[in-house]
Amino acid sequence: MDIILYNIAISMASLIMGYLFGSIPFGIIIGKGLFHRDPRNEGSHNSGGTNVGRIFGKRIGFLCIALDMIKCILPMIAMWAIIKFTNLNQILINEFGAGLYHDGTLCIYLITVGALIGHCYPLYAGFKGGKAVSTYAGFILATNWALVIIDLLAFFITLKKTKYVSLSSIILSIFSCVFSWILFFVNFAIPETLQNITMWGNGFYINFGWEFAMTATVGSILIIIRHIPNIKRLISKCESKVKWIK
Repeated sequence: MDIILYNIAISMASLIMGYLFGSIPFGIIIGKGLFHRDPRNEGSHNSGGTNVGRIFGKRIGFLCIALDMIKCILPMIAMWAIIKFTNLNQILINEFGAGLYHDGTLCIYLITVGALIGHCYPLYAGFKGGKAVSTYAGFILATNWALVIIDLLAFFITLKKTKYVSLSSIILSIFSCVFSWILFFVNFAIPETLQNITMWGNGFYINFGWEFAMTATVGSILIIIRHIPNIKRLISKCESKVKWIK
């Protein structure tokens, strides 16, 4: 029973840690700090990189996107480092005869879920944040370079054809969700075939288990929910198009 409680406590701590990182509102910080304007009061009324770029310029938008990606990647690396270098798993094994569930993989992914929720509903900004796309992209970048290639192709092909960032973001999230489950079932059917194609090799090791697929699914659902107003505008054909894509 004690080991179960420890796992629950560590999992909750991971979720909270990710949420606190994800709640850092870089778009608002940049907008208010550099321009004395809140991006949530203009454009599409959110603090994500697309809206920040639309209001303050492409370079500022890309900076915001990069920071929103990093705020997901850093806590994942931090949790991995805690598990690896503190020997937390081995300590629990020595104490209780059992360690962290799945060697701590679940904790790393719970951090990602927390960061995604924090970005959408930030504690430090009245629970009014972005749409999770950049943070979701950071999660994919940190875990699976194969999906990065697939997602980039899906995003930019859709963007080039339609000029809608919102639709491209939704398509990206759906592709990630679908392919993450494909990878899971392939790895389940043929064990260890995919375990080494990860951005961080044998250092920051994350397998293609159900945790990865579930995190991609949660992220995809969050992105779609946050884009409901955009979906309504797409249906009514009044959604804004980007002008810089050629």
